[in-house]
Amino acid sequence: MKKKNIILGFIVMVILIAIFMKKPIETKKEIRYNTTHKREDIEKIMDMAIDEYTNAQADVYSVYYDEDISHETEQSYLQKDTDIQEVIVVYLEFKTRFFNVHPALGENHYYSDYMYIACKNADGVWQWKDGGYG
Repeated sequence: MKKKNIILGFIVMVILIAIFMKKPIETKKEIRYNTTHKREDIEKIMDMAIDEYTNAQADVYSVYYDEDISHETEQSYLQKDTDIQEVIVVYLEFKTRFFNVHPALGENHYYSDYMYIACKNADGVWQWKDGGYG
């Protein structure tokens, strides 16, 4: 009986390790269409978005920029705030984890085409401005 319990305990432990083992996620980055922004700026915003959501306990699968989709939102932010010099909106696909998730995101939820909006101020510094669904 004691051997059975040890074996059963070992099997449960292996299953739990397999469930919670973190596999590294390689995030796909894509610039689909752009005639307005510097490529380096878009890539910087993509990296900022990936870092932000990874730190919020999410696995980021992809991030993309598409001027055809982003243009209206970018113009709206430029019109609202005269201190903003430039706006870039990238879109993420990610899934939140089970534990320690940012309060604004639900645990174990999947998000697609989730906006990350960054603005460049008068000093030329890019900062997160807003996020979510439009």
